[in-house]
Amino acid sequence: MAIVPSFVKPCFLILALILCFVPSFCLDKIVKESDICSKHVHPTNCKIILNTIPGVSTDGADLNSLSLYLINSAHVNAFDTITYIHNLMKNTTDSQLIQRYASCSMDYNNVLLTLTHAKDSLNAGNFRDMNNDGSIVVTNVKDCENKAPQAPSALHNQYLEDVAFIIMISADLLAGKD
Repeated sequence: MAIVPSFVKPCFLILALILCFVPSFCLDKIVKESDICSKHVHPTNCKIILNTIPGVSTDGADLNSLSLYLINSAHVNAFDTITYIHNLMKNTTDSQLIQRYASCSMDYNNVLLTLTHAKDSLNAGNFRDMNNDGSIVVTNVKDCENKAPQAPSALHNQYLEDVAFIIMISADLLAGKD
């Protein structure tokens, strides 16, 4: 049995503590609204969205927590939009419109799945996939708008599209891209 010098054991203990705690301190990146909205295609919409989140406009927010909050918010919005689309389908007799709404509903089902993947990507630290997921959400929202322009309301779609852009910007900031 090999004898390990006595100073090695404390060194391993200190190294283990550093490896466990230092990364968690380094991951807390505080961002202000301007850090994100200056990169957004619709800066005014971005500011409106971020200013609804307590503390973001004054103190800034932890980017990881903010990203999770936005993904969850987008998920709720997409679910509400699917519910709205289904109500529209129930209240029309026009078969072509029902087909368009059904197709739009499928787009929003894809949005829900993609947002779930974005949350998984965030938790895994895979920010490239998280950015890609934001892009897929934008594509699906626009696809729905093209299929059924009167449903869901443009406001719902614009909000979700704007949040998806914020998610993409957040992913880039988390990945260290400025």
